[in-house]
Amino acid sequence: GEVFAFGLSEQTHGADVYQTDMILTPSGEAGLGGWTANGEKYYIGNANVARMVSTFGKVAGSDEYVFFAADSQHERYDLIKNVVNSQNYVANYALRDYPVSEADILHRGPEAFHAALNTVNVCKYNLGWGAVGMCTHAMYEAVTHASNRVLYGTVVTDFTHVRRLLTDAYLRLVAMRLVTTRACDYMRSASADDRRYLLYSPLTKGKVTSEGERVVIALWDVIAAKGVEKDTFFEAVTREIGLLPRLEGTVHINIGLLAKFMPNFLFAPNSELPIIGRRDDASDDSFLFAQGPTGGLGKVRFHDWRAVFDGFAHLPNVALLRKQIDVLADMLASATPDAAQQKDVDFAFAVGQLFATVPYAQLILEEAALSDVDETLIDGIFAVLVRDFNGYAVELSDKPATTDEQARFATRMIRRPVHDPSRYAQIWKEHILPLNGAYEMRP
Repeated sequence: GEVFAFGLSEQTHGADVYQTDMILTPSGEAGLGGWTANGEKYYIGNANVARMVSTFGKVAGSDEYVFFAADSQHERYDLIKNVVNSQNYVANYALRDYPVSEADILHRGPEAFHAALNTVNVCKYNLGWGAVGMCTHAMYEAVTHASNRVLYGTVVTDFTHVRRLLTDAYLRLVAMRLVTTRACDYMRSASADDRRYLLYSPLTKGKVTSEGERVVIALWDVIAAKGVEKDTFFEAVTREIGLLPRLEGTVHINIGLLAKFMPNFLFAPNSELPIIGRRDDASDDSFLFAQGPTGGLGKVRFHDWRAVFDGFAHLPNVALLRKQIDVLADMLASATPDAAQQKDVDFAFAVGQLFATVPYAQLILEEAALSDVDETLIDGIFAVLVRDFNGYAVELSDKPATTDEQARFATRMIRRPVHDPSRYAQIWKEHILPLNGAYEMRP
């Protein structure tokens, strides 16, 4: 078997995929095919060995994009270096007068650009599972280590701050898994008439991976120096978890992308959209490999997010978050950010973080209903979300671009989560303590 590589990124342009210095020049020389390609690519996995490296570029003298296949073993394919200090090979490669024939062309024109972004749509989502997997391993190690360590005459897990750190980390991890699982249903059910996945993919990328980083930091605060020992899985996680929020576009880019969906999501639900059920069937998800044009994000419609909240309204922290979201919607409707604010990335990110919590919470509740998740866990997760929403509201109120009216709305969003000692104890006893010794990586 062989592997493929996806040659999109360039060092100079980073996440700006509209720009490329990979140029195809028409060639009339015998034996060289239709074009010669010149340019470099950066951050490309598998590009040291792949016999087909799909490479994104432009035709010389035009704005026409093109995707073509290159062979890493060709004499005019220059493998420059591995850009990371790792056994993983993330290549910087150059094509130097590389011959490209008509048969090597994969896409030309708008279709080439659509193929680039549509591939990233899938790759973004996959990073969410990377975060879930790493945090799951790390959670087992952290709980097992802390449960079997005595400091100052006290078992580490009996310290109140340790219980809080582990409980928060566990609740965030459960939420991450619920969101990523439910987003998969929308990815697999996508069609030209149902493009809701275009919100849930960057949401998974921007939010789940960021939450993963928060989980690992909390766990690391518990196990401290143990987290850098070479015989742990945790040691690798501390180096890798921070990559995920910053690959396939930064958190700012992906949270910013969500803003395109915000008006329709909050204010224009479409009751005619189908209810998506569990998609764990063995079928060909052909649409994901032929997603078509990438524009029109502002026209994508969604089902009413309030419906699933209504089904869990008896849980106090779900009800609290609903009230916070209602204030956010009121602010957007009556103190709408103006054009200058919408172009201010710092301001827009603060609003985006508040909005991102809405579909994030929606997916949690939808998956909780499908998987029959313990409601004690759900209320605990929403206590964390209420607290996070408070933090985002304070951030918004403090932005230089925020108006006095918007700041007043932000202050109104703040709520104190409902703390239930019996719920807290139940989560600790039934969900976290049983992780002690439940899994250990093979030496």
